[in-house]
Amino acid sequence: MCYQHYFEKWNSTNCINGTNLIITVRYDTGARFRGSDQGVTALLDLSKKSGISANLEMRDCIISFDGGFTSVYARNIEKVLHICEAVCLEVCESVLSGHIPILISGDHSSATGTIAGIKKAKPESRLGIIWIDAHADLHSPFTSYSGHMHGMTLAASLGVDNIASVLRNPDQITLDFWHCFKHIGGMSEKIKPSDIVYVTLRDLEKQEAHLIDKYGIRNITTKELRDTEEADIGTLILEHLNDCTDIYLSFDTDSLDGAISKGTGLPVDNGILPKEAETLIGMILKDPKVICFEITELNPKLDINHATTNMVYQILEKAIAVLK
Repeated sequence: MCYQHYFEKWNSTNCINGTNLIITVRYDTGARFRGSDQGVTALLDLSKKSGISANLEMRDCIISFDGGFTSVYARNIEKVLHICEAVCLEVCESVLSGHIPILISGDHSSATGTIAGIKKAKPESRLGIIWIDAHADLHSPFTSYSGHMHGMTLAASLGVDNIASVLRNPDQITLDFWHCFKHIGGMSEKIKPSDIVYVTLRDLEKQEAHLIDKYGIRNITTKELRDTEEADIGTLILEHLNDCTDIYLSFDTDSLDGAISKGTGLPVDNGILPKEAETLIGMILKDPKVICFEITELNPKLDINHATTNMVYQILEKAIAVLK
């Protein structure tokens, strides 16, 4: 049985009842490198200065919870669980209210709550996931070398442990919290492997590769992206998710080419270029099935001359403009 969790309701400042809103999640508890919580503030400040978010409803996450259980198999898992439960409820309420939430989050672990919130609002929905990321985020406490929760997001949303690739032997308390983490929102298997599309996935560990091969999960490689027009790639992705009733698009800053983008915890070379990302995301967000968009893992502490911050902000600005 899962533990009972309590948190303060998020503060919200209502501007208008528009079709979308911005939800900020200023936490980096699930990441390997701290500082991505400041990326949320940096992007929000730029959006306010430009005025593009002036007519959007803004909600900021405030959770009164410190410490909690942690282990080498799942670092800060109890705190991340609380964060994701809060995100789940906020996203659920937003979707039920007819909004298209735009999340700006510190690290990718909170996306477990985002997915859970969409499914809580629409339990019968078949949810498609577009995951623009250098990493698969398919680890569990059984397979993760590092134990960082931002690498377990999609495994939790799929409800898989990947015992076939077991690397570690987690203790029972860790497994109890992992069970709760997989069941955020009241269900375990929130998405199907066939309804995930990776874009520019390229830093893959063998435990994750096992799941991708087992389920045949689609990955649009950087080479495929370069060899095809962005519009055609967008069409290809949407056609793959044609049977889905809703789509959630998640953009991790480390999907950007690490040769030019250093402002993230785990930069990887040979990634998507800023203009490519902007064009592709802009096209996908025009699809009426899109129910939520998220930007995550920008870390100003690692950003040289604010270069990555400016790149990611342009993507956010495009997204807000398309979804208005």
